[in-house]
Amino acid sequence: MMKMNKLIVTGLLATFVALGIVGCSEEEKEQQLRPVRTMTLKAANAISSHTFSGIARSDVAARLSFNVSGRLKSVNVKPGQYVKKGTLIASLDSAYFKLKVAEVRASLKQTASELEHSKARYERVQKLYVNRSSSLSDLDSARTAYDSAKANRRAMRTRLEQAQLELSYTKLHAPIDGSVSEIHVRKGENVTAATNIATISSTKNIEVPISVPGSMIDAIKVGQLTKVTFDDVKDKSFNARITEVSHSSSMRTTTFPVTVRVIKPSKKIHPGMAASVTFSIGKESHIKSFVIPVHALMEDEDDYYIYTVTNIENGVGTIRRRNVTRGSLTGKGIILTDGVKEGMRVLIAGMSRVHSGQKVRVK
Repeated sequence: MMKMNKLIVTGLLATFVALGIVGCSEEEKEQQLRPVRTMTLKAANAISSHTFSGIARSDVAARLSFNVSGRLKSVNVKPGQYVKKGTLIASLDSAYFKLKVAEVRASLKQTASELEHSKARYERVQKLYVNRSSSLSDLDSARTAYDSAKANRRAMRTRLEQAQLELSYTKLHAPIDGSVSEIHVRKGENVTAATNIATISSTKNIEVPISVPGSMIDAIKVGQLTKVTFDDVKDKSFNARITEVSHSSSMRTTTFPVTVRVIKPSKKIHPGMAASVTFSIGKESHIKSFVIPVHALMEDEDDYYIYTVTNIENGVGTIRRRNVTRGSLTGKGIILTDGVKEGMRVLIAGMSRVHSGQKVRVK
């Protein structure tokens, strides 16, 4: 009897041990499921927004310089200052040019006196010649002296106009309404007629050049409307229009130059300000599209594909591969236009460590 009881106890112990082993194996197996991260697909607008940085510039910039050389007496404006056409920008020391005008005026006065004297002599000799009291040679000599005096006076008048013009060149005025972009000299410097004194940029037309990657350049068209914001003009955006699209990139980059023009710029906008240009790519469509992170889309020799997690129960699901059709690249990721539907759970991490049919734990 005792022997039988011993056998029964031994059998029960064996059963408990076996059950324990099975339980541990299932628990360990569940713990060994690979954890994954997913996202739930939601329908997205096919229109995507993209923002690019640029620096504001004027389509008209005037580089100012004096037409004469001299010592810079004053600079009357500062960088960033808005000026109207005709505003005094800078002036040279005009003492030399005033002296020159005075000298030419004195010479002109002298030629006027000489002209008056030669005219009177010519008229007198002419009367004498009529009365046969003077020879023809005397008349010709008087006429020549008179003509020479007239020519000298004309020349001196021209010299006076030139001297007065050079005097006026000692003052430099703004040729357009605009903003002073740069001042290139300082008071007291000796400058030549070719020295760039200042640059004035018109604020009537403000442009922002940007660089666009090749993947988007075909979607950008001249005339397309955009939005522009400026770092120094807070809480305000401006309508703009694309005016230039280049389909040639430089040798060193794979981006393409695009220019937008602000439609109604504010006087607060100055050339050199940092700007952000935002425009939309795509069209409204009744076809649903979905955006996923770029790294979640994979490719092999056959197609583009993603991994989804299906049949999720108690946090455990099954990996399935799905071939998809990709659309354009956006600032938020890649657009998928076919092969997916709303509500799918798409794997967004650990794609290289799973395979179709594998059980995983969804975080």
